[in-house]
Amino acid sequence: MSGRTDQGVGSVPVASGGFPLAGHRPAVAVQRLAFFERVRSEGPVLRLRMGRTPTFLVNDHLMVREILGDSGDTFARGQFFSKVRPLVGNGLGSSDGAFHLRQRRMVQPAFSHEHPGYDVDALLGGIKTRVESWRPGAVVDMAREMDALANELINTALFSSDKVTGDADTIRDTIADFIAGVGVRSVVPSDLVDKLPTPANRRFIRARDRLEEALASSINRYRTDPQDHKDILSSTVAARDADGRPMSPGELRDEVLSMLIAGGDSSGHALGWAFHEISQHPTAARRLREEFAEVLEGRDPTMRDLSRLVYTRQVINETLRLRSPGWMDMRRTTRPVKVDGFAFPAEAELLTQPHRPAPATRPSTPTPVPSTPTGGHRGTPSSPAARCSCPSARAPVCAPGNRWPT
Repeated sequence: MSGRTDQGVGSVPVASGGFPLAGHRPAVAVQRLAFFERVRSEGPVLRLRMGRTPTFLVNDHLMVREILGDSGDTFARGQFFSKVRPLVGNGLGSSDGAFHLRQRRMVQPAFSHEHPGYDVDALLGGIKTRVESWRPGAVVDMAREMDALANELINTALFSSDKVTGDADTIRDTIADFIAGVGVRSVVPSDLVDKLPTPANRRFIRARDRLEEALASSINRYRTDPQDHKDILSSTVAARDADGRPMSPGELRDEVLSMLIAGGDSSGHALGWAFHEISQHPTAARRLREEFAEVLEGRDPTMRDLSRLVYTRQVINETLRLRSPGWMDMRRTTRPVKVDGFAFPAEAELLTQPHRPAPATRPSTPTPVPSTPTGGHRGTPSSPAARCSCPSARAPVCAPGNRWPT
């Protein structure tokens, strides 16, 4: 790729910020993205002291793209996913390989761009209600508002049956505390954390128990109800794999929870950052308003309008590049492998972070990545890699809303 001289892992420098006994675990657990940003300039690949497993922080964005774009044969889900899997299950957000592909194919029909398996008008109504609650001249915390809105929308898309209204309310009220607790347990041993009588720990345990009860109740009601409620859970319950088998209750639980986390937490953060970036770039805000006026002509948007909102998609993609909701991704090498001259051993953990330009080089006006009307990036619009803003979307673990692979 870059022509680097081959380099063994023994010569890779150790990142700064470690502690004598604890290594880099405190920095990763507490400082998180701030730690990654601080050590990025120390080298394209850095060693992290995270226990007995060889662990590396990969800073080079081309290497990150190759690692996350792998089919899963060389770079599997990392230790992070193994640690959170007992809590979040084996849904699309944490599964691997053939099982992931089977699950994604069963879930994907609900996310069809042409015929979505949820009530788009109901989602639009929720958005309009939220926007109309903002009063002229009032100061609105868009980060909180977008988190709350995304949480409401994914709940509406998942659960539209009146029979699970109470369960859906419980899920909406507990998911934030649950996700916060999972984040802590992803980098700190959960058996240690669970024994600490802290307020945050008690909130997590209480939220987890209520969430699990509500998920089990709502899934059971949908499985025993023959009615199609025109929502994602109805579609997923009715889905069958290539052998004609439905998802088990446990598999349904894992997929619903995976969608709640991705559709609520991740989408809310992305929208909040989008408004922040737009507020900092008046030219982008003006171009967005002009595109809305030209495409929508004063009416509410529909699914058919998405392909015509080209600049809007560019702004969202640029926001995801600059302000990815995921502060870290992790992969495990399944065999010895060489990436851009760096030779990693088998069973090594590779930590990656979303690539962001350094603050000093960030442009004063937004420069969205060139995009086709179908959302493609630089390169051939028809190629899978060109249609996705996230490197991992090139692999079979891409989100069900993407059109590839099938």
